Amino acid sequence: MFYIMIVCAVISSLFFILWIYLFIKYQKKYSGLLDNIDGKIFTLKDLYFLGLGVIDTYEGIKQSKITTSEKALEKMKILSEVFGRNNAELYYYITVAAKLSLIITFVPIGLMLTCVMKSVIGLVCGILLAFILPYGVQSSINAALNEKKDAIMSEFPKMVSKLTLLINAGMLVRRAWDEVANSNHEDALYEEMRGVSKDIQEGMSIERAMESFASRCGIKEIRKFSSIYVQAVNRGASESISSMKAMAEEAWEQKKQLSKQKGEIASQKLLIPNMIMFIGIMLVVVIPMIATMMSGFTS
Repeated sequence: MFYIMIVCAVISSLFFILWIYLFIKYQKKYSGLLDNIDGKIFTLKDLYFLGLGVIDTYEGIKQSKITTSEKALEKMKILSEVFGRNNAELYYYITVAAKLSLIITFVPIGLMLTCVMKSVIGLVCGILLAFILPYGVQSSINAALNEKKDAIMSEFPKMVSKLTLLINAGMLVRRAWDEVANSNHEDALYEEMRGVSKDIQEGMSIERAMESFASRCGIKEIRKFSSIYVQAVNRGASESISSMKAMAEEAWEQKKQLSKQKGEIASQKLLIPNMIMFIGIMLVVVIPMIATMMSGFTS
């Protein structure tokens, strides 16, 4: 155990020196950037300058960005659905920095606890913290993604109905899209629609713009709708209006089904605290009874 403690102390000291170096060099450099990060999603965000410093050093040595790999591009695609495509690269750096920062901070703490407690339990605790906290960050991102998808699906039937109504009234398909996109400045779906309008204004083809729109939303119904809309633009509204009406009816029906499912899930969640209360009451009542019975038997 003595030699293990020596090794842990040495490694912990090296980590501590690295921590101090990163703090001196990068704490002020990234403080402004981290102030704008959502602390509800990114746990202990004030430590992320450590990971950003490691990434900065790594990229300086490699002379290339960490965002160029296929794995990074795939993750940025997911992050763009939550934070927007313009911020996807930034948040990829933040998520990687979060993992590195928590490892750099909590692994040496675990190593030091091993020396203090004279047991590997401290090391286990440090490693668990270093890897559980990043998992919590990823879980928060996934929760935000699901929340956005729910918000989009909630507004999707209304959006399709508005668009179908305007096109059916004789408005040009492209103009109808812009009208609907600018009719709401709060919900995520309309924000993504305005992104399509901006892409087209900047010279992107309607096909690519709608493909990007469907990819950012990450919902199969949006992909189907995007295909119908492109057909309406290219072939004329008369050939696609019936498909859009059918899509609107289908979307409303699906929204009803989702509402029912959410109600069932909510009722199931309510059972958990009720069961905990029931078990607690049973313990309070039953354990004294059993203790009384046992004392009666022994006497």
